[in-house]
Amino acid sequence: MTEELAIVIGTSNTSIYLPGNGIVLHEPTMVAYNGDSKLGKVRAVGKTASFMSGRITENTTLSYPVTGGFISDPDACRDMLTEFLKKLFRPRLFAPKFKAIVGVPIGLTIEERRFYDDVFSKSGINEIIAIENIVLSAIGIDLPVHSHKVNLIVNVGGGITEIAAISSSGIIKGCNLSIGGNLMDKAFRDYLLGKYNLKLGMSSIAKAKEEIGSLYANDTASMWVNGMDLNVHAPSGLNVKATDFMDALMPYYLRIADGIDSVIKSLSIESGADLTSGGVHIVGGGSKIPGLAKLLAERLNMLVTVHPDAEYANVFGGGKLLSNPVLLNEILTQR
Repeated sequence: MTEELAIVIGTSNTSIYLPGNGIVLHEPTMVAYNGDSKLGKVRAVGKTASFMSGRITENTTLSYPVTGGFISDPDACRDMLTEFLKKLFRPRLFAPKFKAIVGVPIGLTIEERRFYDDVFSKSGINEIIAIENIVLSAIGIDLPVHSHKVNLIVNVGGGITEIAAISSSGIIKGCNLSIGGNLMDKAFRDYLLGKYNLKLGMSSIAKAKEEIGSLYANDTASMWVNGMDLNVHAPSGLNVKATDFMDALMPYYLRIADGIDSVIKSLSIESGADLTSGGVHIVGGGSKIPGLAKLLAERLNMLVTVHPDAEYANVFGGGKLLSNPVLLNEILTQR
């Protein structure tokens, strides 16, 4: 028996989609080991490992297998995915075979693709079909990737931002930027440290960003957060404002706007003309911040759409592709 699934291992989260069931797993891309990670004694993965962050004992090692959108610790990535698959598929008398559509970053070389194949095959995946995350995202939000019309899509992820113009089931222009949600969280941590001398944990920053993060200059939302006052080296707190997020994160979103503009300017006149009606489509966890569509529309002078469930667009696209062999074949012929 062959189990089909779609897998996206991102810098922040790993998602798995099963036909007929939808997204069955969406957990942090993390592994906790007993002792040295090289010994391979996995203690926890995903959500359980994330809960341990900042509270680990001396004999526990935390590993983050993906850095800047790319697998950086293949052994930890293999261990994590193996445990996720065990969680989803209980041991059977006859082990199932797995066929997976796997999301990968733009611009992988042949050698780097082999590297990804090796990680997934050692996790128990028998057949691996690697498709660019940005293409999967376009399929996930129902863009007509097979048509000759050009569609522009941007995925603001945890580790990188990917930008691509897609037409005829392939990427005609694309790039990735070393800007993502994790970098912006660290920038906000440094901003608070510099302005208020307060150091926050990354989990507190992520929660505050989700609740009051904004790119609107007139946003009056605020939230009390607790951290460590470095002046007196004691626990303390303050009322963080939405405008604090805007001040800290605006430079990064402006760099993303510049990246989009560069891709648009590299297109032919005919391809660029296609964007006048469709505009720019934004997905990814970093796209959820209020005010982003307005900011980009004003900078680019075109329609900008931030899609619902943006964080899951790529794995949804992988799931849709599993049930559309015609489109899958079209995409693979563009390789």
